[in-house]
Amino acid sequence: MLLLACPATAHSREGELLVSSGPGRAGDLTWKSIELIYRADEDNREGNLNVVISGLRLQASSESSFTFSRLMISCPSQAEEASDSMVSGLAAAVMCRGGELTWETPGGSGGQAGLSLGQDAGDVSVDLTADAWKLSGRWSRQANRLEFLDLRLDDFDLSLIQALVPPAAGLDVLYGRLDAQVIWRPSDLSAQWELEDGGFDGRQGQIAGDALALSGSLSGRWGEAAQSLDLSLIQRGGELLIGSLYLPAPERPIEIDLALERRAQDRLRVERFRYESPGVARFTASADLQRGDRGWQALRGELSGLEVNLERAWPRWIEGPAASVGFADLAAGGQLRASARLTNGEVESLDVAISEFTLSDPRERFDLASTSADIHQSASSLEVAIDPSGLTFYGLPFGTSSIRLDQSDGDWVLRQPWRLPLLEGAVVIDRLTVDPAKEARGLVLDARIEPLSLEQLTRTLGWPEFGGQLSGQLPGIEFRDDRLDVTGGIDVNAFSGQIRLTDLVIERPLGSLPALATQVEIERLDLAELTGAFNFGRMEGQLSGHMRDLRLLDWRPVAMDTRLFTLEDAPRRRISQRAVDNLSNLGGGLGGALIGNTVLSLFEDFPYRRAGLACRLSNNICHIDGVAEHDSGGFYIVEGRGLPRLDIIGYRRLVDWPRLLSQLEAATE
Repeated sequence: MLLLACPATAHSREGELLVSSGPGRAGDLTWKSIELIYRADEDNREGNLNVVISGLRLQASSESSFTFSRLMISCPSQAEEASDSMVSGLAAAVMCRGGELTWETPGGSGGQAGLSLGQDAGDVSVDLTADAWKLSGRWSRQANRLEFLDLRLDDFDLSLIQALVPPAAGLDVLYGRLDAQVIWRPSDLSAQWELEDGGFDGRQGQIAGDALALSGSLSGRWGEAAQSLDLSLIQRGGELLIGSLYLPAPERPIEIDLALERRAQDRLRVERFRYESPGVARFTASADLQRGDRGWQALRGELSGLEVNLERAWPRWIEGPAASVGFADLAAGGQLRASARLTNGEVESLDVAISEFTLSDPRERFDLASTSADIHQSASSLEVAIDPSGLTFYGLPFGTSSIRLDQSDGDWVLRQPWRLPLLEGAVVIDRLTVDPAKEARGLVLDARIEPLSLEQLTRTLGWPEFGGQLSGQLPGIEFRDDRLDVTGGIDVNAFSGQIRLTDLVIERPLGSLPALATQVEIERLDLAELTGAFNFGRMEGQLSGHMRDLRLLDWRPVAMDTRLFTLEDAPRRRISQRAVDNLSNLGGGLGGALIGNTVLSLFEDFPYRRAGLACRLSNNICHIDGVAEHDSGGFYIVEGRGLPRLDIIGYRRLVDWPRLLSQLEAATE
């Protein structure tokens, strides 16, 4: 239906036709104004018909439209046998050869094309021709509809149509050279295209592509009963970025085939979806979808022939998302095969087989040796079997183990305890529950540490070697939102005493800047064993204390309230000259004791009554205290007894923490 508002019309026998229209509409086309101007030559009554349309808008869909700020059509008169120039001008409106079409967009760009317009048996045909494209169409006046469109592009510069891209696409940059043909009819559509050196950028850098080489074809059919679409796409080159997913250029062409059929507004049938990236991955899938309140959902689906080479697939699909959460540059290997079937929105069957899977971290946080895994799910059960041949975690070498999981009430649970051999002991997980359905996804487990040799453990980690054992009971460990909460406690039996860790929390254990918080209680460590292990200088006695609110960032202390002190009921309490020097020099002269060339230098060690040091760490400053106040205003670090008596008195209350750490490292070399 055509709606026009015509405030003025002028006619003249001398050959002048002026028609002006205000806003109007024809189907999905709307405009602000139209002007038809015809002026003939007074001698031969030939002239041009000019049509000027302002504010033309084509609403292509509910979310996209095309707008021209100005559209101009210029046609020379073709009615040579008409005796009246006015009739000649009207004939030009339906017969135009050698005409010209020019346009301008709101963004300031524009273009022009040759125009040919004619009619035959009531049908109006149009041809637009430019340097890199041609558009042909036919309009049926009897049916009052467009019957045919044929668009051909030859080495077309995509940047010319960037201003016509709907804002909903969010593209800021578009470029490339395109060869294509698109044929449209009221009941079908067909297209073939080939793109070279294509690229785009948009949505504030969240989507991008460069050096794209794509070819493909599309055919669509629609009617009152059903609509269908077949798409074939081949990517020969180019890289893509979609959010955190980066897809590098393929080594060999990637092929995608898609066939869709729609028989109702809320039903969609995916007849076929085939993906093949040679040497990387391949699969075929089909599905029945239904649209509801929560969007499109799968009623039925089938996945078959999924094969993935993990060594090649990891950098293409997984590297980007993994890097965004702190796992960049991981190296993977192995093969994955899978098939699945979905019925009534529920998994009817799932079979996954992973073989020779390896994963290593260049930051040496972990390394997974060759691992096999099998997952079998039916409508009533889920079974998972994982057999890693070895795992290294922060330098700790775990041996061969087996994991068996079943599904119960929507949760994954261990079928049997999972024992990870470590040195001469083991870490045993007695209970493991994985809940993937709840909003706060995570896992809960009960674990224990079978006694580990500290001598082997410290040697393996490259720490100063000392004896003892590490063990613990860890009930109710929870891991959610990249946070590990440990209830229970870890007991370290070392230096003939005990160290106990409680309220342990680890954030981002494998991510960037891992953080640890805990409470530490220390009871009756043998000082001779402790100072001997760390080469600090010999002290004899027993040491107790605590580290309250200890917090590590990237495994370095950033906050704590620590107090260490010797026990006065220890039978033998002596300190060597070297230990005296190290305690005196901490922090650039934390305390003072006179030995040097005095008579005290004749003694190898000294008896002491008590010793201790406290540090409250905040903002890289250690607030220092000792075991008692001294009359001079300082504090005792070591209070001597007997003869020869030696006291170490501290006067510096504030010490730079990084400097103190470096001096401790130097003192124990």
